[in-house]
Amino acid sequence: MRSIWMVSPAMAGRALAGLLLVVSAACAPTHIRQEQAYDGPALPRPDNILVADFAVTPQEVKLDSGLRARLMSAFSGTSPDAQAAEDGRAVAGAISSTLVQEIQKLGLPAVRADATAPAIGGNTLIIDGQMLSVDEGNRTRRNLIGLGAGQSTVEADLQLYYQSSGSQPRLIERFDAVAQSSRKPGAAETMGVGAATGRVAESAALGAGTSALMSGDAASDGERMAQQVVEKLKPFFARQGWLTKP
Repeated sequence: MRSIWMVSPAMAGRALAGLLLVVSAACAPTHIRQEQAYDGPALPRPDNILVADFAVTPQEVKLDSGLRARLMSAFSGTSPDAQAAEDGRAVAGAISSTLVQEIQKLGLPAVRADATAPAIGGNTLIIDGQMLSVDEGNRTRRNLIGLGAGQSTVEADLQLYYQSSGSQPRLIERFDAVAQSSRKPGAAETMGVGAATGRVAESAALGAGTSALMSGDAASDGERMAQQVVEKLKPFFARQGWLTKP
């Protein structure tokens, strides 16, 4: 005899609410605010778009406070300042690389300024910026607990300069940007271990050998930030008549 499972409206409602919570929590918040917008006549299409690595200092970087990261740092012998400088450069590099890739997809000639860039000539758009804060959060808590625990955050200012042939660069647009790690549930939450917090969670993550779970970092936040910045730049590029791809 076939068994028929009946789902009550209350059970269905709880399941739907749980699903919506997971979907909404999985979103990684990224906020781009335009501080200055260009409203002058259309600018000639740039012959070069140079994207510089954003300036960052070790003082602006807060290192990963997770147990695994602390142990790796202790055995590496690298000073906190040196590690912060390296991690800051990695985030800045992730932002500039992603900006170049996304702008190239629009059919525009973007290159990193620290790469083999074309000789400056003609009209040039320069994208530069400064890292205001790089907080790596706590990756162990982020991956095991999730839902905002151990969240990482990247904050930056971004400027667009336009340089006509034979003239000085002039600031035309400026943005403030903030990107944070996802609030999706971590491994413990998805396994129903909602009470795993603090040192218990960290010890569990380390003891279980969760290297596969150790995903998501400030560099990923920087990449998403860059993608959203280009989304904000698309209308500007279109108004200037620079976009040739549909």
